[in-house]
Amino acid sequence: MFIKKDSLLLRIISYNGIAIVIVASIMATLFGIMIFNELNMRLLDKSRERTLLVNKAYLYYIDKSREHLYDASTDAVNLVLIDSDDKLIQNRLASAVRNQLSTESYSLYGKSFIQILSPNRIILGESGDRDIKYDLYKNNNVIPSKEFLEYGKFEYINTKEALYVRIVQPYRLYKSTERNYIVLTFPLTNYSLSEIKEYAYLTKDDKVFILSKDGYLYGELSLDKVDNFFENFKFNKVGRELSDNKYYFSEKKIGDDYYYLGMLALKNDGSSDYIGDIGVAISKNDFVAIKYMLATIILVVGILAVVISTTLCARIFAKLLKPLNALADKTEKIGIDTEKDKNGIDFQEENLYEIRSISNSLKFMAERIEENEKLLKQNNNKLNTNLNRLVAVEKLLMETDLVRSFQEGINKVLSALTSEAGLGYSRAIYLEYSEEKDELSVKNYAINPSISTNMEKYTKGTDGFTFQINNIGEMRPLLNIKYEPGGIFWDSMESGKIIYHNDKGFKYTYGNKLFKTLGLKNFMILPIADKEMKIGCILVDYFGKDNLISKEEVEVNNLLLMNLLIRIKNAMLEESKLMKERYLTMSKVSNKFIKSNKKLINYVETFIEKLVNNRYNNKDIDKIKRYLRDEKKKNIVIKDSLDSSKNNFEVFNFEKLVEKIVKNSQKILKNMELILHYL
Repeated sequence: MFIKKDSLLLRIISYNGIAIVIVASIMATLFGIMIFNELNMRLLDKSRERTLLVNKAYLYYIDKSREHLYDASTDAVNLVLIDSDDKLIQNRLASAVRNQLSTESYSLYGKSFIQILSPNRIILGESGDRDIKYDLYKNNNVIPSKEFLEYGKFEYINTKEALYVRIVQPYRLYKSTERNYIVLTFPLTNYSLSEIKEYAYLTKDDKVFILSKDGYLYGELSLDKVDNFFENFKFNKVGRELSDNKYYFSEKKIGDDYYYLGMLALKNDGSSDYIGDIGVAISKNDFVAIKYMLATIILVVGILAVVISTTLCARIFAKLLKPLNALADKTEKIGIDTEKDKNGIDFQEENLYEIRSISNSLKFMAERIEENEKLLKQNNNKLNTNLNRLVAVEKLLMETDLVRSFQEGINKVLSALTSEAGLGYSRAIYLEYSEEKDELSVKNYAINPSISTNMEKYTKGTDGFTFQINNIGEMRPLLNIKYEPGGIFWDSMESGKIIYHNDKGFKYTYGNKLFKTLGLKNFMILPIADKEMKIGCILVDYFGKDNLISKEEVEVNNLLLMNLLIRIKNAMLEESKLMKERYLTMSKVSNKFIKSNKKLINYVETFIEKLVNNRYNNKDIDKIKRYLRDEKKKNIVIKDSLDSSKNNFEVFNFEKLVEKIVKNSQKILKNMELILHYL
């Protein structure tokens, strides 16, 4: 079976090999640790055994020194035949003992010190190396204790210069019941190390050394600085442990070689004082060779196990994954419709052929299903939102009566715009257009109740400030806008179209800079105006929300504005009809009044003619005539004003009319000034 380089089978075999390598490494490490620990334990036992043998060797040779001292003291006493405490004779005895010992072994006793002591610890005579004497004097240990003289055999003496062995041998004076003592003191280092090593079965690579608690080092260890040895070896800890008759074992590099150090404390009988210790340094070279050999064997066995297990697993997995490989070949091109799909899924860490092929086919199908589902959900949500908006607009139009109270109707519109059950805007501000002042002024506003009750939530961070909600009422008198080109309010009302921006409001021009401080966000201007009339506009936004204004939302608001404008125009038409009906009624009533008044005037004229003919007072008659003329003029004016056939009302600009009158008056005044100046 052909295996592709990006095949899952190849990855499984590789990872299986890695797992086997890891397991083999762990097992080899564990076995190695166990074997090496066993070797170390054996080495520890060997070191302890050799150290005990060295200690036993020293004890053996000390016993031989006691025998030598006994023989030498017997020969010397018989030779000198002393029966006096004369110092000269006692010195001769000490010299005789030393000579006898030197004859026995000069290398061992050549450097030694002999003392003759009385039972009362009085020095009767002495002979030997003065350096030993002075060293003992400096350490205040030149005379042994009475207990040692009576009951002791030997003891170790520790000084700053050396570690000594002191042996006592009693003898009797000639024809006397009292006995004196011969004390032999010599360095422990006088014993031959070769004999000690031979006794303890040590090789030439093994080292014997002696340490004192005061820092004296003797033996076969070659150290430049003894203090460094104590410091690195933690001698104080060693001393504490060895003082309790414990055996101490450690590894240490001495020079270029590594050794296993075993140390055993030196103690005197009946005393717990730590004096020093005897140590054996066993060479580590043989054990290192054994360790390397074992490590090599373990490594070879591990490699063989990895190779064998990997080969077997490769064959097994090849059979197991053969159906998966065939399935991957069959599903490789499923779901690929476009050139973009051919790239498949980007496996950043692992690019597996089988997984990639099957996953791509499933991925493409799942993506299309997911995209269709998302699209359906989005369209459904948009449809529900738009339906809810349409229902809210329909309900608003049914409940709003702009004919009876325009301001109350506008308030209902603002409330519906800022209601969560309605259109859901955060704020709505109504600006009314004043034709006399030619400006827009804020008449009313509404805040979404959910924002008012959860102020901290919607003004958290950089979303806004509380004054942009709470202080709009105080800012109302300052938010007037001059109705002139250059602002988006003017653009919206002149065009009669909704203007919206899904952006921050401070980027746009309004005609009043205070609008930039309101923190407008995703805002929209709803103009209640067209080419025939201008009522005002409504400003809404999504303050504190992330909602975006959609085209469908704009269409719904266009529907709302269109209905509002139609209602306002209908209200104005109804009012115009009512005015015309009033005029017609007044015209009919006035015509009747004029007719009756005309008859009365005719009667009065006839009466006046008769009075004139009868020559009555002319002044009264003139008054009546003037009254009649005034009444006639009134009748003519009333008749002309009530004549609907002659009424053709037109809208005119009163300010322009006043300006025209002022200009004409100025011209007349200038002409009058010229005439007066001429006169």
